[in-house]
Amino acid sequence: MKQSIKLLLFMFCICTLTNAQNAKEAVQNTKQIIEGKKNLERDVKELKALKVKLQLFNSAFDAKNSSKTNELKGSIVSDMIREVKQSNEKAVQARREIAQSSSEIRSDRSENRSNQQDSKRGRHDKGDDRRDAARDRANTKDDMRDRQDDINDFKQQIARAELQASILKKLKVVNFSFSGQNASSSVVNKKMILDFLTSLEQDIVATKRELAEDKRELREDRRERQDDRNERNEIDTKKGRRSR
Repeated sequence: MKQSIKLLLFMFCICTLTNAQNAKEAVQNTKQIIEGKKNLERDVKELKALKVKLQLFNSAFDAKNSSKTNELKGSIVSDMIREVKQSNEKAVQARREIAQSSSEIRSDRSENRSNQQDSKRGRHDKGDDRRDAARDRANTKDDMRDRQDDINDFKQQIARAELQASILKKLKVVNFSFSGQNASSSVVNKKMILDFLTSLEQDIVATKRELAEDKRELREDRRERQDDRNERNEIDTKKGRRSR
């Protein structure tokens, strides 16, 4: 009798802690969605402005106007400095999301262990136990997939940030000239600006994908919280039956 009561109390504590963890995850995912939308709106706006500058740069470049070309290059480099800083900030956030995903998996594994304890009691509905265990294994699988998504997002963000920083470093010291052999070098240097813009476009695509992932994770967290409430109610019902 005492052992059963202890196990029930243990299960109740696990469910309470798990529910709190899921609530925390929901808050974090909601915050990520809000930040992602803000970043997406900002990035689209900044890319549009940078493309306008690039059109002016191309006109000066095609006219072989060294003075105007270098003036516009300086303005574009200033924008690049801002973009590289933002890319590094996104990489830091991506690393945080990996830590969050790892925490979710640890919570899942704790819940899976509690299901094993529950099934060992042998006095309750084995069908319920099996359903709870299958549901929690599915949740763990979802969270492991989410963590792998976060790892991939982080790697891709780091690659974009490093590429952007490399291009910026080179362009800072570039002086466009159209005389003699300098003309061919100017064409190569111009391509670096285009490569930088391509990287920014890829960043926007990645932000949209990550937003979709965050929204999916938020839906999963809501479902998990409902499952945990149902399981907690199950435990309360079992305690009530045994106290009669």
